[in-house]
Amino acid sequence: MQWAQLAASVAGGVAVAAIVSTSRAAWARRRMPRALSQVVKRRQYLSEVHAIARETDVERLDALLPNLAPASTSRLLRSVQETWQEIDRRDRTRVVTREEEQCLTAAAELLGRGIETRISHTQLSKDLSFHLFRGSLHRTVLNLSERGKDHPSRLCGKSVAAIFQAEFDRAWDAAVPVESVLAEYVVTELRRDGDLTRLATHLRDLRDKYSLGTEALEAVLRHVAFRHSAPVIFITGLPGAGKSTVRRLLKAKLDALRLQVTEENDYLYAFHDFLHGVMLLEGERGKGFSASQNGAFQIDDEDLLKPALNDMALRISARREQASIALVEFARSDIGPSLGAFGHEITSAAHLIYVRTSAETRAERLRSRAQPPRINVMANDIRITLSDDHRLPPAVAESLYLTDDFARVQADSAVGDRCHVLDNDLDDRGHTRIEEKLDGFVEDVIRPYRAAAAF
Repeated sequence: MQWAQLAASVAGGVAVAAIVSTSRAAWARRRMPRALSQVVKRRQYLSEVHAIARETDVERLDALLPNLAPASTSRLLRSVQETWQEIDRRDRTRVVTREEEQCLTAAAELLGRGIETRISHTQLSKDLSFHLFRGSLHRTVLNLSERGKDHPSRLCGKSVAAIFQAEFDRAWDAAVPVESVLAEYVVTELRRDGDLTRLATHLRDLRDKYSLGTEALEAVLRHVAFRHSAPVIFITGLPGAGKSTVRRLLKAKLDALRLQVTEENDYLYAFHDFLHGVMLLEGERGKGFSASQNGAFQIDDEDLLKPALNDMALRISARREQASIALVEFARSDIGPSLGAFGHEITSAAHLIYVRTSAETRAERLRSRAQPPRINVMANDIRITLSDDHRLPPAVAESLYLTDDFARVQADSAVGDRCHVLDNDLDDRGHTRIEEKLDGFVEDVIRPYRAAAAF
């Protein structure tokens, strides 16, 4: 009898468990599950990221990591960094994080491994991070951090990755290279010191604080040099000398050093005035401009270009506190007074590249230029895109730009030691000599800082 009662009790318990299990399963099919609901230990989460990074087909990694942690004594984190470095060698690894001490230290470690890392000055959510692994497969690892607990999830597919890729690209474009952030600390101190005598001390303090290796410290030094002594680089010369070519090649070199670069060309501002004159806007603005073939304009007095130069100078002045290096291109016969429009604060911490070639070569180049503006009309928006290869009417070249006052500018002690002459010959088709001279220019900017830092 007792065995029968026991059997009945067991059977009843099993039945109840089955009923509860069935009810739960039915309920789970009717409700929306909580996203990223599984809690795992941090080491398990990192191990999964590490395992995916080691997949041989992974060619790219983009990661938004607001809580990026330094490797310190963690063998696992050091191994993770090594796998990210391998991905970077195959194609590219990019990381965005926040401006916190822990994040900056970790970003400096990645910088030492050659991994491009940027610091976001906008508000990044501390709760959500993600890794985007791209190769033959698209793998996305999300992690929701709540109250110190990790809720990771692994997603596959190109469509899912595209959503998070757009968010990463937005954050990346708005962020600043970590070497620029670290350089700002040094530049601030140098401005307070007034010279380079304490540069070595400032760099040593930065190295000790963020455990910077030799490569990372060299990258910071390059940013310090340009941010401190060449935040603005003027590129000038007579029309047809090849200023735009030099500007584009220099930008490519500075981009390769991970410097943020903006480009300004006075022709854009002058064309703005020309359009205002054609449409009779803003009173006298644009008066004296007349239309020419292929979307060009003519003037008979260089003074008509002063408003355009002043507008460009105001724009450069407004950006002085930004981390970017400004490449400012303009053509004037009166270079000295034109530089005066930018003010002493800008010109005293700027370099000038004067592009020079023969009158015959300039004339030949100007004759071959005839790229008209591109105009796109979209609903109520009209966009005008101007080419560097725009036409200059012969009357302007022959009457206004036969010569300039660069020799006087070069002799001026205030800017003379920061003037660089670059000969742009017609037979340098592959720009080999220009590239070499621009490499020399970059080294000229950095050399005094490397010497002061005793590298």
